[in-house]
Amino acid sequence: MSDLEARREARRRARAEREGGGGEDSEDVSSARARRRRQREEEEAEASPAPEVNNVQEEPTQEEEPEEEAPAAAADDDEAEMEAMRLREEREAAAREAKERMRREEEEEEARLEELRQKKEEERKRRQREEEEREREEIERRERAAAEKKAREEEERRKKEEEERIKREEEERRKNRRKGLGGLSPEKKQKLKKLIMQRAAEELRQEAMRKKEEKENFIKNKVEPLHVDGVNNKQDLERIVRKLYQQYARLHEEKYDVELKIRKQDFEINELTIKVNDIKGKFIKPVLKKVSKTDAKLARFDRNKGGKESFRNQLKSTGQSKYALKEEEEAAKNPDWREGLQKHQEAES
Repeated sequence: MSDLEARREARRRARAEREGGGGEDSEDVSSARARRRRQREEEEAEASPAPEVNNVQEEPTQEEEPEEEAPAAAADDDEAEMEAMRLREEREAAAREAKERMRREEEEEEARLEELRQKKEEERKRRQREEEEREREEIERRERAAAEKKAREEEERRKKEEEERIKREEEERRKNRRKGLGGLSPEKKQKLKKLIMQRAAEELRQEAMRKKEEKENFIKNKVEPLHVDGVNNKQDLERIVRKLYQQYARLHEEKYDVELKIRKQDFEINELTIKVNDIKGKFIKPVLKKVSKTDAKLARFDRNKGGKESFRNQLKSTGQSKYALKEEEEAAKNPDWREGLQKHQEAES
């Protein structure tokens, strides 16, 4: 068996040499064939031992060996080729899988790089926008500052021009100004004064007429017109007189109330004025009482006379009071309306 195996191995090496070293695939095929052939030979040897002839092992000739080994070699070649094809397919599948994995990794790397590039681009654009925004704000700030500065300069220039114009006008007025009434002649001054007095008199006359009209209108509103047409009996006349008397009494009451209100307001105004002056620390000069110069002279004359009687005592008395007539007239003009009302009520009762 060892010689047979040696010959087979020699033939296999010779065949491999003839094929010229077909590379890695041919070596794999030959190794696979050799393994399968050895396995098959071992199985055959175990199943059927070789026969002995006269204790001498017959060695097959070179012509018989190819005929015996042809089917086995063909089967071994087919199996080796199938094994080689399977190995080649496995290597190709592994290579494809490796290529696919590398392709996926490359795609993932490219996607990651693309995402990183997009992020960098977005960051660059954001920084560029921020820079542009800052530049625009800086330009606007400079423009506002320049506009404000220009406005201030324009305002200062306008103020200076206005001050210069006012100074020029003041100087011109000072140069053209005249003393007195503008350098008028005495005749023109007299005429101007006359015109002023006429204008003042006209205004006073118009003011008096206006006050008179206001007074008449007020009286017309307060006092109804008296209608005495058609009064033929005493009762109607008494009724009209009674009505006028009641109206007079009512107006007198209103007058009294108004005077009291005015006095009260004057008192309050005086008190408030005193308080204000006390707060401000001002002193009001009191109103001095007017004294007749004649009385002062007479008093001084009496002091000079000494123990003599006064000049007034030496005068003759007429026996009448100079105020008596006036008091009677006032009493006649202002009758006591309460007494008349009381008499009228007694007459009605």
